[in-house]
Amino acid sequence: MERNLPRKLDTEILKQLATEQLVEIIIEEGNSIEKLTNRVVEIEKLKVSKDLDSIRLWKAPSGNILKKTENQQQDKPE
Repeated sequence: MERNLPRKLDTEILKQLATEQLVEIIIEEGNSIEKLTNRVVEIEKLKVSKDLDSIRLWKAPSGNILKKTENQQQDKPE
């Protein structure tokens, strides 16, 4: 799986390019930034979702234990 790697541009190369080429590069870079930003947002959403799932799983068993203990105490005659 080969990806199109960004070309390495330095100041000297950029100075030799025509305005149309520079505009094209700027647009490509903007699109790349937008895609990366969207990926970061999706990753953050997944992290939050995973954290919420972990919290739910962690709290559920402790809640069940408390309920079982309370029920057992109510069942016993005093």
